[in-house]
Amino acid sequence: MKRGLLMIFVFIAVIGFCKTITLEFWTLSLSPTFDKYINEMIADFEKKNPDIKIKWLDVPYGSAVQKLTAAIAAGQGPDVVNLNTSWAADFAVQGALLPIDNLIPQITAKQYWEKLWNATVVDKKAYAFPWYASIPVLMYNKDLLKKAGLNPNNPPKTWDEVLEYSRVLRAKLDIYGFEPNIIAIDELLLEGVPIVTADGKKVAFNTPDAVTRLEWFQKAYRENLMPRSLGGYGEGREFYQQGKIAMYPAGLTMLKHIEVNSPNIFKVTDVSAYPTGKAGMIKVSLMNLAIPVTCKYPKEAAKFAAHVTSAKWQVEFSKYATVLPSTVQGLESSEYFRQRVKAGDTNAKAMYMASLSMKDAVDLNAPAIIGVPASKLPDVRKVIQDYWMKAIKGELTAKEALSMAEKEVNEILSK
Repeated sequence: MKRGLLMIFVFIAVIGFCKTITLEFWTLSLSPTFDKYINEMIADFEKKNPDIKIKWLDVPYGSAVQKLTAAIAAGQGPDVVNLNTSWAADFAVQGALLPIDNLIPQITAKQYWEKLWNATVVDKKAYAFPWYASIPVLMYNKDLLKKAGLNPNNPPKTWDEVLEYSRVLRAKLDIYGFEPNIIAIDELLLEGVPIVTADGKKVAFNTPDAVTRLEWFQKAYRENLMPRSLGGYGEGREFYQQGKIAMYPAGLTMLKHIEVNSPNIFKVTDVSAYPTGKAGMIKVSLMNLAIPVTCKYPKEAAKFAAHVTSAKWQVEFSKYATVLPSTVQGLESSEYFRQRVKAGDTNAKAMYMASLSMKDAVDLNAPAIIGVPASKLPDVRKVIQDYWMKAIKGELTAKEALSMAEKEVNEILSK
């Protein structure tokens, strides 16, 4: 009898020890396009961790914040959730995410670029794992540069060089040099100009460097070096595909659009690193993985998030999507990408080159970078943008525009 009871207790203990937990994992608008990749990555994790099962749910990007807010409020949030940097920071400030510093070995954080890891640091605590990213490159028409007497093997590396190349293109071929996508607050940050003081209470952007950058745009507009319609990425892509501009600074995905919509222009297109400003930074669009406060198994969730965002699986994701790893080990470590570049694949070259530039990538939406309180940021953005564009069009001098923007933004910050 005693032996029978002992066997029962042992059986119960074994069952309890082998208990399997399930983690719910939310992504944003990745299904069905990337089902194969996601399922393979999950299967690999489950094989290595047989006591953990992953339940994957893909959520539409447009409804993600509403769904996550409701789920956390009901105590039923996912265990791991895909968020952009702005959303991750907002949820962290609201106390809806768990800090992850104590959930992982310190060495895990070192696998990511430090600036990207710090993108979701709030009050000295990290709240998310950097995942996939995208940065811009400079696409240019080799034939047009050659016809203008410019060396297509030596594209511009700085914005001042872009201006000089554009002047030659206007003089020799009577075409636009480039079309930028102008976001004033980003232009300031990329020049190393802070938007507000360290305490976030007063304007700090009315500086000589800000004046210089704004006057640069005024020159490009006044000299007809860029389209005066100032249509940004969309218009720039159309003009580039029509051969009306020679250089197109834009995100990696735009290159694929050009290949599909204008194959003849794509054939004469080459790519180079995105020109940098005084701060030596390149703007990055970053996705992250965070752990909501409702998670019952935070250590296991962190283990899975680290797996998803590991160099191995990020590089693998780049084979399926036009995205870049946020890890220090990038596409240069991949024989697959090296061979594609060697074979003359322009899309692969763009991704490979962009991956090498990730050391300079900064998410300008990071709280520590932008500095403006989230509740006031939309109004601050609008004021700076409006005056910036008026100055470019010649309605105000650069100094006038920045002084007027400074006054209005200080009023916003004081409320």
